[in-house]
Amino acid sequence: MTTENTKPVLVRMPPSPTGGLHLGTARTALFNWLFAKKNGGEIIFRWEDTDLERSKKEYETQILEGLKWLGMDFEKEAKAFYRQTECAETHQKYLAKLWEEGKVFPCFTTQEELQEIRDQAAKSRENFVFWSPFRDLPREEAEKKMQNGEKFVWRLKVEKNRWITFKDLIRKKVAVNTDTLGDFAIARSDNSVLYYLANVIDDWTQGVTHVIRGEDHISNTPKQILLYEALGAEMPKFGHIPLVLDKNKKKLSKRNVDPEICVLISDFQKQGFIPEGVVNGLVFLGWHPKTTEEIFSLADLEKIFDLKNVNAGAAQYDFEKMKWFNAHWMRKVEIERLQQYFAGFSGKTIDLKFLELAREKAKNLAELDNELEYLVSDPGFDENLFVHEKMGLDIEHGKKTCQIIHDLLADLDESEFSREKLREICVAKIAELGWKNGPFMWPFRVALSNRSGSAGPFEIAEVIGKDETLKRLERASS
Repeated sequence: MTTENTKPVLVRMPPSPTGGLHLGTARTALFNWLFAKKNGGEIIFRWEDTDLERSKKEYETQILEGLKWLGMDFEKEAKAFYRQTECAETHQKYLAKLWEEGKVFPCFTTQEELQEIRDQAAKSRENFVFWSPFRDLPREEAEKKMQNGEKFVWRLKVEKNRWITFKDLIRKKVAVNTDTLGDFAIARSDNSVLYYLANVIDDWTQGVTHVIRGEDHISNTPKQILLYEALGAEMPKFGHIPLVLDKNKKKLSKRNVDPEICVLISDFQKQGFIPEGVVNGLVFLGWHPKTTEEIFSLADLEKIFDLKNVNAGAAQYDFEKMKWFNAHWMRKVEIERLQQYFAGFSGKTIDLKFLELAREKAKNLAELDNELEYLVSDPGFDENLFVHEKMGLDIEHGKKTCQIIHDLLADLDESEFSREKLREICVAKIAELGWKNGPFMWPFRVALSNRSGSAGPFEIAEVIGKDETLKRLERASS
């Protein structure tokens, strides 16, 4: 009988390098990372690379770099790195032990025979459960059939009509009867083990204490519990986090969403998201702090994350909410860090004063790049932007106003060229003219930005400086 694991926390991150880093995988990594950090534990990283045809080195690079971009540097902080393909000798050793102890058996039922049983179950509207006719075949006969080259798979001999119960860290008590499982396959005839057994052996021999994974694995857990018992292995605690669903309440997939919706972490990077925004959005896919607070850094989450606050129900993906989190962090993140993010995104190193202003209106790095265009270089000018039908403004009014502002600012000392001082003298001038703010501010702003939507004129003037401000005003007034 197995005993409950009471060792210091050790979780694992076992991605399959068969594709890019999906946000669901990233969220699972995040929950494991946070659980380990909060509980003073450690984490191991294991490539589940037994699908040799689909596993690629380029995907390994994408996954590790994507996780590092999010703030989870597994190469630096993981206790150990493993490859499932490098554990084959260990897998086979324990498979042989199970055979020696009579807990597994070779099943010679053909694929055609299995399919016939499946078809009959479907016709009768029953669940397919397979109890092998070879489960009680004497060992000598089984070995003779193997020696004669008959095709087979290894199956676990499952006790019939037994309830398997376990306390899920998120879903509380889960109970499954073995009559729904049957004798399930655990290895091929060449002794290469299948997922169920490989995971159990790896987690056990590598010391994993807590298995935190997606809800789609919950059906695997009873089978793996039976394998832990068969091996006499110490069992980890299990926690199954909710699936991430799309707007149609189907499992989130890149194939089933609009192209502009980010599903892979590389999608977020290409669209100009920053790590803080993505992490903040990911953690809310199934977890809630039980407060009204929504803004958390990775460091904050490492202190407060609790599996008790993970919902059992599915998490519905809201891309607009992800953009909201990112917009917030664009304004909140340290300006020097934003400078680094932007340099990585665009290849441009931009002065902090320009970034401080541009990020006020930018929701991502792509928008930041767009906002910076009229700040770091001459945007040119289209006099038609002076026209504002609602305020009744025309080109002549715009030119006249820019000349007034040019003359007003020309004698202002460079040291006083701040947004506060500019606002002060312009407000006074507006009062002197007896105008409303709009007819004065609109020409001022479009003259500096050459846009109908931009930062305010005082802020633009402050960051581009006096000479550039006067130059743009003079051009617009001519």
